[in-house]
Amino acid sequence: MTGASIMPATVAAAHLEACAAALAGADVSDPDDIAMIVPTLLRAQRHLARALNTISRHAVGGQSSSVEFMGETLVSTELSAVLSEAADAAASTAEALEEALPFLDDVEDDDTRS
Repeated sequence: MTGASIMPATVAAAHLEACAAALAGADVSDPDDIAMIVPTLLRAQRHLARALNTISRHAVGGQSSSVEFMGETLVSTELSAVLSEAADAAASTAEALEEALPFLDDVEDDDTRS
């Protein structure tokens, strides 16, 4: 293997779960923390959407169906379809988080601490 060592997908998924659980239980009452967390979550959701799309392309499970598209037969399984929908949901979450970014600027501007 050349280049940087890549973390196995199963380890990365377990790490993602652990980090999400830690964040869910964290004290996020500080506006400065929120202003740093939301953009990070936005980027994470974009990565999650890409990961789910990749996984959906390789998923096998449930009944399969095929569609002819531009001379190629694309096979989709029920599991693949569900994972693709999850990827769309993650992308939608990223879009929603992006809409919050201007409000974070307002939080930083309203901060009167010196």
